[in-house]
Amino acid sequence: MSTVPPPTLPFDIDAIERELARLWQSAPLTDRRNELALSRTSVLTLFVHAPDRERAEWARDIISRLSTHHPSRVVLLVAVPREHLTEPAISIQCNLGLAERYAPCYEQITITLPVDHLVLLPSILMTLALPDLPAFLWWLGPLPCHERRFIPVTRAVDRLIFDSLESRHPLEDLIATRRLVQQISRTTAVSDLNWARLGPWQETTARMFDIEHCRWALEAITTVEVHYGHWPEHSVRNPTQALLYLGWLASRLGWRSTTVLPESDGWAFSARAPDQRSIACTILPENCPQPFHGQLLRARFVAQHDRDAASFSIELSGQNGATVRLRAHDRNHCLLEHAFHHNLLEMQRLLIGELQETGPDWLYEQALDEATGFAVEIRKLAKT
Repeated sequence: MSTVPPPTLPFDIDAIERELARLWQSAPLTDRRNELALSRTSVLTLFVHAPDRERAEWARDIISRLSTHHPSRVVLLVAVPREHLTEPAISIQCNLGLAERYAPCYEQITITLPVDHLVLLPSILMTLALPDLPAFLWWLGPLPCHERRFIPVTRAVDRLIFDSLESRHPLEDLIATRRLVQQISRTTAVSDLNWARLGPWQETTARMFDIEHCRWALEAITTVEVHYGHWPEHSVRNPTQALLYLGWLASRLGWRSTTVLPESDGWAFSARAPDQRSIACTILPENCPQPFHGQLLRARFVAQHDRDAASFSIELSGQNGATVRLRAHDRNHCLLEHAFHHNLLEMQRLLIGELQETGPDWLYEQALDEATGFAVEIRKLAKT
């Protein structure tokens, strides 16, 4: 049985390594003007795939701010029209502004690739990854999760990072992402930045039901309403984050979806708890400014048991939506009102968290399983 030889790369990998060695040998060990020691430290290899030069520049700015947390080799892979291909750009970047005694330095390699280049990526990733260190691939733009040629790309790294907020076909892509996660689970962990943004919501939800006089309500929830943002000028509604949140609740509490029906511009799910209690779940879009497109905006819970009844709500508020506010009420009075500030919408903070992990995120995968089940039911509904 003959084997297919690897594709020929449009540049010389060995020349890149030689140039990096030359730059390190010629670089001064100190910046005498600022009395700083220049430090060569590598803890990982970060590959960044950008669909165009504009996104590559955006990513380059974020990476420069990550260097103090994760000094690394950074390889920017930029898709361009074939006539705009250029030779690889190789440099050593040192962050002098944030340093006190030493300045962390990292290698930066920028490679332009033709638009249809998936077949080239596995060889590039495996060759340029630093040995014995974790390798991450941050994929900007829609994930090619339906493309079979993408599977070898993901298996060449330890962790794939993407953002389902950029999906062009949210329901179909959610289903395909789960299939991809299952196919590569033995070699590669997967991170969705859209899932990471749910951190404050998960923390607040857990905190709300952990209060002594509210604990009973967790096993008595009968209604869940989730509202996600839709910027009216965006042609595609993206309920992925809302589905992942509902999937997280279902996976933690053992709920199983039974039916789905259209509800205004969203969907109404009927779920069944392990105690056979019925839960009515609703996901609805809500007009919002552009920065909150696809983001969770509000969640409301109703719990009933015997003569006890209570409602709970969580919502974004404040300037730039950086405050998470929760409220709990029973039939007669307010049980709780609390708010806290968070910064998890900042891309730099999201990436710092993801680059600290190499193993699988079981909570995400379980939530993804449940969210995919909801998405499958929604697609069936659309076909009827």
